[in-house]
Amino acid sequence: MIRYTLTWCLMAFLCVSNAVAQDKKASPAKQQATEHEPDAVEDKASYKAFKKLSRRTNPTELLDEAAALKDSNPGEAFNKVREALGLSLASGDVLNEARSHILIGEINEGIQEWKLARENYLQAYQILQAYKDSKGVTTTTADYQRTLRGLGTTNLELGDFPSALQYFQQALDLRPDRNQRIDRTLDLSETYYQMGQYTEALRALDDLPPPVGKKEISSSNTLDMRVQNQKAKIFARLNDIPQTKDLYDNSLTQLRANKSDAEGVKSLQETKEEIADVLRGQNLYDDEIELRNKSIAFNLESKNLDEVTNDKVEISKTLVAKGEDAAALREIEEAARIADTLTNPQAQANAYRTLADIYEKNGRTTQALGAYRKYSDAVTRSQRIQEERQITNSSLLRQQRDIEELSKEVSVGKREETIEQATVSRQRLAIYGLLVILLITTVTSYYIYKNAQASKVANQLLALKSLRSQMNPHFIFNALNSVNHFVAEQDERAANKFLSEFSQLMRLVLENSQEDFIPLFKEQEILALYLKLEHYRFRDKFDYRIDTDESINAEAIEVPPMLIQPYIENAVWHGLRYKEEKGMLTLRIYQQDATLMVEITDDGIGRKRSAALKTANQKKHNSTGLKNIQERLDIINRVYNADYRVTIEDLEPGPGTRVRIALPLHTTKRILP
Repeated sequence: MIRYTLTWCLMAFLCVSNAVAQDKKASPAKQQATEHEPDAVEDKASYKAFKKLSRRTNPTELLDEAAALKDSNPGEAFNKVREALGLSLASGDVLNEARSHILIGEINEGIQEWKLARENYLQAYQILQAYKDSKGVTTTTADYQRTLRGLGTTNLELGDFPSALQYFQQALDLRPDRNQRIDRTLDLSETYYQMGQYTEALRALDDLPPPVGKKEISSSNTLDMRVQNQKAKIFARLNDIPQTKDLYDNSLTQLRANKSDAEGVKSLQETKEEIADVLRGQNLYDDEIELRNKSIAFNLESKNLDEVTNDKVEISKTLVAKGEDAAALREIEEAARIADTLTNPQAQANAYRTLADIYEKNGRTTQALGAYRKYSDAVTRSQRIQEERQITNSSLLRQQRDIEELSKEVSVGKREETIEQATVSRQRLAIYGLLVILLITTVTSYYIYKNAQASKVANQLLALKSLRSQMNPHFIFNALNSVNHFVAEQDERAANKFLSEFSQLMRLVLENSQEDFIPLFKEQEILALYLKLEHYRFRDKFDYRIDTDESINAEAIEVPPMLIQPYIENAVWHGLRYKEEKGMLTLRIYQQDATLMVEITDDGIGRKRSAALKTANQKKHNSTGLKNIQERLDIINRVYNADYRVTIEDLEPGPGTRVRIALPLHTTKRILP
């Protein structure tokens, strides 16, 4: 593509040079006429860059459409903002240029990209400040209020409390209307609250206007309720529990009269969690349970079963803390039943994780096992949703980079047009035009290439996550088979002991399953627990030993999770299990130059005899597992430009197998975010 671009440019340059030479031979009258044409030429060049951008000429209309789409379809909203920004820059529409950046900031807030949101609000703020009281921009406009709110909110989320206080106070100093005044005062109070300055947070609410009457607009009623909720959680932190309860009950009563107030419901739920946290921290368990039961009653009326599930899960935890296990079990079983009717995997995971823990605490092994299975399924579904959301957000960020490049290109183009208008002849204008086209072509080619590479890497990372998610359920259910084995043999003590170890192992596996790389010591902990569990079941078939070079820094080195375990599983299940006498499995980890070496050696029956004993289904299952591992290695090598290798050899003399896994040390750090 670069060769084609250069060739095209050279040909165009020769053509223009020829045209310039022809023009130099033209009559003086023609040259004089040319001197009066720059305005028309400049006019044509100004709009050329935006002809393909949009057939619309009204950026305000585009921004209104984008604002309506920012929550439901942020990708399409970005496209409309891009058009509006291009038109605003081309026409010098400063107000809509600032509004474009405000809207980009609000879209980034929606996907919780706080730094990018703050950058765009800051750009809007600088534009509004530079053109204050000119070109239709004044410090009393709603756009200025939106900008200050955005700067305050993003700084609050990023933990820059002094800046947040500055912008919220600046917004209040502009004497906004009643609703905006309450909104910014609440923001100011929340900033002090998050700083732990609860008295200041309460004092910030002192100068607010009195609540509106019932006939006033609903948005004011919502704001007044938010003030009540803010005071409730502040009084909770100040240990004034009676006042906290009164304020919470008042808000609950108001919401019962207007259940469709989504913003009010959200505010009250957040307040409830803050109050409950304080009550639990002070061991006021009965007060916390009373608070959550009130919330359950309201949410059952509103059919908000997600929040009902959450409250019942938390009540069960509080009852366990009180020592009332039977009551806790009733609450969590009801929570799990409700969670099964929902499409929210996170709510299901929370319910079944707590249910499994309570079953395990009460020695109900079989029920705990079933709950852990459902917890594992819910976690897997939740991970898939998160991965899809990450891909969507990555696409939105690419669109935003395109908008930033557009802004830069337009700024450069406008400067070039000014220079051309004042100093350049028609012939040189033509040459500069070709150079601009060449620049745009080169930049476009570069970004097409970069986007293609980014998409390729994103697809490979998605495939890597998919393979890893296939391995984790396979590993977990193999371990669960061992629990079933002890339960079938009615060895309850062994089953309980095994389940306790297995619970610890499963937590480690699930906690690390979302990571591309984990520290070596965590992988060692997983492998040691896994070998211990397999030894419980096959203690008459093999012993094992783990040898790790003491010079290795297991905290600094990172490895892909669950890469070594399948080979250990292969050695136990297909090598040592069928051996008549007791065998030995050795796991050795050592450093060889710039490579971390992992060796898995067993003196089992060997690969040939193992293959002869396998059923058709076992062969297919084993082949699929090893194929997944190889695919993981291939993707890791491509994405991280690494050289991971696995070699498998038969021991000589005698039966047995050795697996060597080579992990390059220079690739043990994350290369991609």
